[in-house]
Amino acid sequence: MSGLLALAESEPRWLAIALVGSYAKGCGDRVSDLDLVAIAAPWQADAVLQTARQLLGQSAVLNQFGGTHASGGAFCKLVYLDFSSLELHVFEPGTRFRLKRPYLPVWDPKDLLKTYVIDDAPIGPEDFAAYEYGDEGLVWELVDCIKWLSRGRSALAKDYIKKLAAEIDRRQLGR
Repeated sequence: MSGLLALAESEPRWLAIALVGSYAKGCGDRVSDLDLVAIAAPWQADAVLQTARQLLGQSAVLNQFGGTHASGGAFCKLVYLDFSSLELHVFEPGTRFRLKRPYLPVWDPKDLLKTYVIDDAPIGPEDFAAYEYGDEGLVWELVDCIKWLSRGRSALAKDYIKKLAAEIDRRQLGR
């Protein structure tokens, strides 16, 4: 993360970075993904994401993919060969993105993050949409299941696998 912080400090396109997810909650473990949110200057989200991907993809990557959010942001998700993982979500001012507690400011020189905060509960794994990014996101989803299994959450993993299989079937049948 130090490389990402140095990148943000050196480029005016980066406005803020926050840590969210399990590490922000204080319950991250060896297999937890590092969940980061970045705020980019107007019209700079793609450039911020591109420079971040170049930096983050320098380690041995098993799988990576990216996409866009309905709220107007973009993201990349990387799974490394050691099964560590990272997701970076980038939003610009004016998007519908809202930051949910808990979060930890990583870099916020203009105190911008607090303007995005709402009191809604963050999404949990039980609410994850299955097969949302098709085959491109399938490795990520299966790695999530492996992580849940390694933590003894087999019911969550099995329920998600069922949801995943149903969504794959639904798409193949065109329903």
